[in-house]
Amino acid sequence: MAATLLSVTLACTKEKTYAPAEPFAEEKFNIFPKPQLSATASSGQYTGWVGDVMPYYANGQFEIFFLHDASDRIKQSSPGQHPIHKFTSKNLLDFSYDGEMIPYGSQTTQDFLVGTGSMVKAANTNYFYYTGHNGSGSWLQNANPAFTTANPLEAIMYAKSSTLSGWSKKAGFALRAPAGYSSNDFRDPFVFYNQEFGQYWMMVSAQKGGKGAILVYTTADPASDKWDLKGPLTVEGDYLMLECADVFKIDDKYFMLFAEDWTSTPGTHYRVAASSAGPWLKPADGMDMFDGHQFYAGRSASNGTERYVFGWAHRRNPENDNGTRTWGGNLITQQLIKVGSDKLAVKAPVAVKSYFTKEATPLIAGQSGTVSNVSANYVLNGSTALAAYRFNAINGTTMLTGNLSINNLTGTASFGFNTKSDNTASYIIKLEPGSKRIAAYKNGQEITRVPFTFEADKNYNFSIVVDGSVVVLYLNDQIALTNRIYSANANQWMISADKLDIKVNNLKVSSH
Repeated sequence: MAATLLSVTLACTKEKTYAPAEPFAEEKFNIFPKPQLSATASSGQYTGWVGDVMPYYANGQFEIFFLHDASDRIKQSSPGQHPIHKFTSKNLLDFSYDGEMIPYGSQTTQDFLVGTGSMVKAANTNYFYYTGHNGSGSWLQNANPAFTTANPLEAIMYAKSSTLSGWSKKAGFALRAPAGYSSNDFRDPFVFYNQEFGQYWMMVSAQKGGKGAILVYTTADPASDKWDLKGPLTVEGDYLMLECADVFKIDDKYFMLFAEDWTSTPGTHYRVAASSAGPWLKPADGMDMFDGHQFYAGRSASNGTERYVFGWAHRRNPENDNGTRTWGGNLITQQLIKVGSDKLAVKAPVAVKSYFTKEATPLIAGQSGTVSNVSANYVLNGSTALAAYRFNAINGTTMLTGNLSINNLTGTASFGFNTKSDNTASYIIKLEPGSKRIAAYKNGQEITRVPFTFEADKNYNFSIVVDGSVVVLYLNDQIALTNRIYSANANQWMISADKLDIKVNNLKVSSH
C-alpha cells in the first residue's frame, strides 16, 4: 500500500496508523458479527471487520450496510480501502453476510477510500450517498505541480440501484465543501426525506476554523443532482468534528446522534430538539450518552415499531488485552427507547436475550472480606474493607444476569474479568455513583465510561453479554457499556464492593 494510505483520515474517525500485522487468527462470534466467510461464500465475501454502520429497513428486514475493514495483513497490500459491504437480519440475532455492495475506486478517483454514507429511496430508485476520500499526492495535486487546481481530500459521491444490490456509481457527481469549510473534513452524508419540511435533507459532517459543524443541503428530488446549501445546524457543544450524524423522531421530539473521538468523553453522543432545524441541545440533565467509547458511530433504523442503533466495538492490534485500540471491530446492535421528555435509553434486543435458554446458578470459586449468600442471593459488606465473590470461569457465549442495590453513593461496586486467585482482575467495570458514571479499567487504566445517576438502595437489574472478546453491560434497560476483553472467556470473574455494601439477588449464568 502506498505510504500515504498508512495514516489517513478514515471517514468517521481521526487519524490512525496501522500497526504491523500479527498472525491472523479468526475469532468466532454468535451474537456480535464480523465479516466471516459463509458456507456458500461468494466472490464478494472476505473476512475482516465492521467499520461505520449505515442501516436501512426494507422488505421486512434490516439491510445493514457497513464499511468493510480488511484484516491488517490484507489491508497493508490492498490498493484501496473500505468498500461498502452488507449484512441482512430479520431479528438482529441471525445475520446473513451478503458481501461487497459498493467497491472502492482507484488512485485516480475521489473514492480511493470509501467513507461513511447512507441510503435513501426516492420514487423507485435507491440512492446511496457516501464519502470519497483520496489522500494520494497525485490526486491532491491533480497532476499539476503548481497546485492551482487541487482536488479535495474528501467529497460526497453516490451510487444508485433499483434493488438493494447491483449498485452503479454516478460518474461526474461530487459534492465538495463550500467556501470557508475544510476540504479535508467533509464527510459522512446522512440523507433522508424530511417530512417536517417536505424535502430531502443531506446532513454532512464538516469543519470550519477548527470546529466541527453539520451542514444541511436540500433538494426536491435526488435524481436532479441539485443540492442547495441550507447552512449549518446549531448543535450544543464544541467538537473538532461531529461525525456520522443521524436524525430521527420519537413521539414529539427529534433526536440527533453523532460521534466524536477527541474530547475526554469520546463516543456516540445525542442531542434533542423540537424541530429538525434545531436548535439541538443536550438533554436537561446534561448526560448525552447511552454507551461508552467502545460503541462508536452509532446510527439508527426502525422497523416501524422499534428503533435500533447500530455501532461497532473497537478491536485491538495485536488482538489481546495489551494491544492498541484500533479502527473497526464487531457489529453491536441495541434497542433505543425514549425515556421521559428528552432522554434516550438502550437495552439488548429481545432476540439476543432469548438466545440464552440454559440458566444456572454460578459456582463460587473464592471469596474475600465480609460476604454471605443464600442460593442465588449475595451480600457483600465492603464498607470497611474490600468484599468480593469470585466465580468459575466463563465458557463460551454467556449472559450474566441479576439485580443489585448499593447502600451509599461514595464507594464503588465492580464486575471483574480475568480474575486471579487473589481476587484481583485485569479488566474491571466499576459502578461509580459518586462520579455519576460507570467506567471500565484495564490494569488500572480507564478505557471507556458512560454517565449514569445512581440512587442509594434502589434496585437495578443488569445483564452482561459475553460473546468472544466482546462484553456488553446493560443496566436497568437504561444504559450500556460495550467492552473488548480478550481475556474474559476461559477465566474466572467476580463481583466486589469497595467502601459500600452490595446486595445481589437472583444471580444467574445463562448459555445457549
